[in-house]
Amino acid sequence: MNEKEKLYQERFKRYTTALDCGKPDKVPVVLPLGEWVVKYTDTTLQEAYYYVNKATEIIAGVVGDLDFDAMFGALNLWWPPMHEALGCKQYRFPGFYFEANEGFQYNEEEYMTADDYDDFIANPTKWLTEKYLPRINEEFAEPGSYRASVALVKGAAAFAMHNANNAAAGQKLAQECGIVPAISGMTKAPFDTLGDALRGTKGILLDLRRRPDKVLAACEAIVPHNVAYGMITSAGDTSLPCFAPLHKGAYPFLRRDHWEKFYWPTWKAVIENLWATGKRTLFYAEGDWTPYLDKIAELPDKSIVFCIDLTDAKKAKEFLGGRFCLYGGVPTTMLTYGTPQEVKDCVKQAIDELGSDGGFVLTAGGVAMSDAKRENIVAMLEAAREYGVY
Repeated sequence: MNEKEKLYQERFKRYTTALDCGKPDKVPVVLPLGEWVVKYTDTTLQEAYYYVNKATEIIAGVVGDLDFDAMFGALNLWWPPMHEALGCKQYRFPGFYFEANEGFQYNEEEYMTADDYDDFIANPTKWLTEKYLPRINEEFAEPGSYRASVALVKGAAAFAMHNANNAAAGQKLAQECGIVPAISGMTKAPFDTLGDALRGTKGILLDLRRRPDKVLAACEAIVPHNVAYGMITSAGDTSLPCFAPLHKGAYPFLRRDHWEKFYWPTWKAVIENLWATGKRTLFYAEGDWTPYLDKIAELPDKSIVFCIDLTDAKKAKEFLGGRFCLYGGVPTTMLTYGTPQEVKDCVKQAIDELGSDGGFVLTAGGVAMSDAKRENIVAMLEAAREYGVY
């Protein structure tokens, strides 16, 4: 075992011990990777998105001198050629639709109409294949046609290439830099699946009042799909948590009674079904989830890693500490608008409040934005090492 392999194993043990609510030798710290790293190179975001090898080189160049345990995030989460092969309408990438250094954009529409509910509930997979894919991809406009068949082959090939490139990049960073991935796999809350990609924000909010029973039935139909997706995308790995970006569950997007009725039951079911296989979930609670901590505490012990962004840290510790690993503690706004000293003070406070007895991972409370300052990221990592020794 060479030096980098030893470093990887040391970091992996420290990180997973905390995930399991244990007390490692020091508080694990996760680097919040994001588009901010490109600002410190002569590369554009367009290049980083389209060329995986270029993105890997950028990451390796940034992380080489930094001391951290695991890394969360990506520069090319959505590989443009994979979507462009299908004529995708949902995503817009830099260099063609706007400036080369602008981040990608999601084009939200009501790709599922209110009239589609019954067919979707009856057979989600059939509806997605026959209705949804042709609506979001121009090349699938005529299912079964020669053009659609060729696009399907191109899209599948691009998807396989994307997965292979990501796997190779992860292996390279592990072997050459000793970098541990913070997650494996991805899932979503069923309400977010319905409200993000299918009905859209306006559509789902109207549905809560006009057709609430349809919303409930659709969310229930999504549960097995999101459980399967979490395990498939993690290739069966249960050592690392499954990432779950939570978009419409933060306070005050929904009223408490709506949250308890429409959001929580099926999201809880996804988490519990994943945990039944030994797969815990990174409950990526960006924003404020303080009003819902009592309900989150109903989950089985160790089934989630709870991310703290704007949630009240002391209350999170009170409701969830000891039973679930707490993760985060540094608001993303601090990394953009704060000073290095303010970041260090924030890290110390987070460790004092959340990490005194283990079961805590220090990192950003959400996705690091493209305007995050490198000096603030470095200050966060350095402070974690200074104050995080048990």
